[in-house]
Amino acid sequence: MSDSPSFAISGSTKGSCWPALQGIHLTTDSLKELDPLSRGDIGPSANCPDMFPPELGEHGTLVHTRHGQPLPLSLCGEETVFVVRMATLLFRLTLADNIRQGVTLLYPGDVFRSAFAPPGSAAHLIALTSGEVLRYRFDTFSRLLSASPAARDYFDLAVARQAARQAIHLTAVGQLDSSQRLVTFLMELATHIGVPASEGRIVFEMPLSRTEVAEYLGLNADTLSRIMSRLRTEGLLTQPDRHTMFVRDLAALAALSPASQSMMSLRLAGPAVDLPER
Repeated sequence: MSDSPSFAISGSTKGSCWPALQGIHLTTDSLKELDPLSRGDIGPSANCPDMFPPELGEHGTLVHTRHGQPLPLSLCGEETVFVVRMATLLFRLTLADNIRQGVTLLYPGDVFRSAFAPPGSAAHLIALTSGEVLRYRFDTFSRLLSASPAARDYFDLAVARQAARQAIHLTAVGQLDSSQRLVTFLMELATHIGVPASEGRIVFEMPLSRTEVAEYLGLNADTLSRIMSRLRTEGLLTQPDRHTMFVRDLAALAALSPASQSMMSLRLAGPAVDLPER
């Protein structure tokens, strides 16, 4: 653990390919290692061209999120739609006997319709980072999609990408061993919110606590800690503080899970998000 002071990067990312930096907490030492000139096929910089239909940005209600903030799935009983601008969100279900399960993570450019939550269960959409999302009443959003083929294409592509990502996650949890599950999850984070750093490394803020990661992957917390410790010992990861994660060798890490290549390919196929200033 580093004793370096930490601070948050904030402010507008208009015209920037680095939305994942919004709200990320980095130590002074780790910040020095960021490479602002790097432009790899990884993280939010992979799809810098503006593919977000401007009419969606113009008609949504901008919501500023903070860590741990629940986002209501209905407005006066009406269905809602969220488009993630700059944040990481968790969709979680709570069943009888207080059985909780993190179902999926949402990243910049993702969309969430409250109808995705199954009836008869307690569903929660929780902000894991400070950032921004756009919220719509479903009838407003539906009219926008009908009026704009570009908006419809964006929504369809985003939902398809999220469904594919969820399929990979479910396969990993159901079929892979503990180490492979964790590696697949780390590749998901590196691919979707990672920022290129010096010497070919990737840095991202870990949005979940150890307990939440264990829940998300169906692992025991102690097992998770042992695997993380081994990956650090092998030189694949470093953690200068509790929240910041450096992937030192992305190719070597990816080789540890058969799902890595599929996870990485999703980011390259997905929509980018660069919304107009509000």
